[in-house]
Amino acid sequence: TAPAEKSGGCTASIVLQLGKYVYVANAGDSRSLIATYNKATSEVKIVYITREDKPHLPEERNRVESMGGQVYVPPPERIQMGASSRVLYVDKETGATNGLAMSRSIGDWAAGEKGVIPNPTVDMLDITQLMGGGEECSASFDAATGQTLMGSSNGNCASEGEIEVFAVSATDGLLDFMDVNEIAKTVATSLYVDEGPHPLSACETLITTAASAWWQAKNGRYRDDIAIAVSKLSLN
Repeated sequence: TAPAEKSGGCTASIVLQLGKYVYVANAGDSRSLIATYNKATSEVKIVYITREDKPHLPEERNRVESMGGQVYVPPPERIQMGASSRVLYVDKETGATNGLAMSRSIGDWAAGEKGVIPNPTVDMLDITQLMGGGEECSASFDAATGQTLMGSSNGNCASEGEIEVFAVSATDGLLDFMDVNEIAKTVATSLYVDEGPHPLSACETLITTAASAWWQAKNGRYRDDIAIAVSKLSLN
């Protein structure tokens, strides 16, 4: 149902698998990533990650300013401390100038009049290519050993069933204080390592770590929304 009052907004980050294809759609500063786990080497690779829709990005800034909006970009020293660029708009109820830290969102109608749009960026990935390590593999028979050998141009060809693919979606409340590679490794361990933690426990650890970092950074006065969702992607 529609909200009683047109106020507030949210991000949206979606991963949809249809057969061998994975579609990733994102609007706002939450993010989704697709990663692989090599069962033979335990290597975790992030093969795709959505961008954060930030107002200072050239494409986004041009749209906002062409619709009469104003983009605030903090000085470099504040950016290093985690400050974000913002779309400035006037609240019609209070007359106060607010700043939205993203250039795309679902809702945020007042900012929408100044160029903030709900349209997501959408990309598609082929799981079969990810499971093969992205390499063209060739087979050869070794008569001396009787073995079939797999190879590629750079030696990185993975054997069938060796590469697992998974997805993670998370809000900026988690991503502001957790490195994406650390998130991917934690999730992979919970999904594929027998002695690893349960995925729920792994997610709880990530959320607790981020929450503690927010507490320390803001002296307990503020914490952004912290959410994470994980899923295996397979052809079975």
